[in-house]
Amino acid sequence: MPPSVKLRRATLLAAPVMLSGLMFPSASAVPQGTERLEWRPCASVAANWPLPGDTRTECARLSVPLDYSKPHGRRISLAVSRIRADGPERDPVPLFYGSGGPGLSGVSSPARVLETGLKPLAADHDILGIDERGTGYSDRIECEPGAGSDAPATAGPRDRAKAVFDTEAEFNRRCVAKDPEFVRQLTPANTARDIDSFRRALGASEIDFYGVSFSTAAGMAYRSLFDHRVHRMWLGSVMPPVLDHSAMDGDIEALAQGGAAFVRWLARHDAEYHLGTDSAAVGKRLGALRNELDRRPRLVGETVINGDWVAQRLSSQPGTWVSSAVDLVGFLEGGTPDTVAKDTGSADRRSFGYETAPDGLNALQYNAMLCNADRGGTGFSDMWGALRARRASDPAVGGSYFSPWCAEWPVKATATPVTRGHSPLQISGHKHEDITPHRWAREAQKSAGGFLLTVQDDVHGSLPGLPCVSKVLEFFRNGRTSDGTCPGLR
Repeated sequence: MPPSVKLRRATLLAAPVMLSGLMFPSASAVPQGTERLEWRPCASVAANWPLPGDTRTECARLSVPLDYSKPHGRRISLAVSRIRADGPERDPVPLFYGSGGPGLSGVSSPARVLETGLKPLAADHDILGIDERGTGYSDRIECEPGAGSDAPATAGPRDRAKAVFDTEAEFNRRCVAKDPEFVRQLTPANTARDIDSFRRALGASEIDFYGVSFSTAAGMAYRSLFDHRVHRMWLGSVMPPVLDHSAMDGDIEALAQGGAAFVRWLARHDAEYHLGTDSAAVGKRLGALRNELDRRPRLVGETVINGDWVAQRLSSQPGTWVSSAVDLVGFLEGGTPDTVAKDTGSADRRSFGYETAPDGLNALQYNAMLCNADRGGTGFSDMWGALRARRASDPAVGGSYFSPWCAEWPVKATATPVTRGHSPLQISGHKHEDITPHRWAREAQKSAGGFLLTVQDDVHGSLPGLPCVSKVLEFFRNGRTSDGTCPGLR
């Protein structure tokens, strides 16, 4: 099974937080259709509030249209939060903080700001958070994953991919059928509209916006729809402006460049690994191993060793090259590498664009946010054909990612195109990361404009913990933008 798929199936087993425990008073409406928010300490009204000892975060309920094209139709309730500025001078422009996702609760994210280098902003800005529709304490659909079925240990690449495709397709059909109207409205554009409803309820004429990871999709949508309401916006570890899973998988695979850097390293270390000093010959030998293990997978303990296992090691980061080399040489010499018995097959591979999910992931919202506006095919022949084309163009690591989340996705929404705006926009990307590749930051800048700061590391969303977080503070304090680079985590 492709490693990225194994990670996703583990997250699908996460237990959702129950909505019924959140006991807010009803928010009353005021004239002109603007809702008044009734604020209460989150720790006193939210069941299982995740921040022990938190006394600063306030929570409220916000009522919004399910479908913004039908403002007088069905309505849904969202959980929103804030931390009030505690400095002597309060900026009238609040800062919305988007902590990522999809499928994850964000209502506790304002308090997380206080744990990072962004904390100085909380002295003069109210920090805002939201549980997106379909997540956390907001209205959502509960739907458990099906049992699914794994392919046999001896299955080839197509059968492995088909097994996870079928599992995801069954989940999508069954869960969307619970409320197709609701699921169809789970989009980054509607998250943007919900944020603007939040802004109006606060009586703010503009907002600042700091978003990381998947929250950048909502940020780009917000600026495209409400550019005149953006005071300043910073987007870090950015999603691409167009969602197409097969293309995004290919972008991540391309980061490994066929494992060329690792293969050159192996050739330079022939004295240790004895694979030869000719990098082309080493690469050919390892490519042949991948093909062999696809034809005849091996079972070591409970771990299936197949061609995806080889591709995973060829595309590994420099910090794991020694262990990857030991594993590969062990197989080439007919032995069993020591690390295999402890290898889950997923530790080094992560789904793009997304941080590791804590308990509380809503798998249906996860899929809907990705798939409602996805421009790729949803049939197995489409996905498998794209994977095979990538493998043909890059035999070493091509086709090592397979994202089946949109398998036979039964509803479709119109994507909101990302457009250029006039409001101040700063983008940051991490040069070597493989969750949201730097290429996506460049694509976002091309579509939306703004300035691009490149962080010289491979760590997703590391900026708030770096010295150059000072650039974020300067941007929100005085609008100073940054091109060029800054040091990352070592």
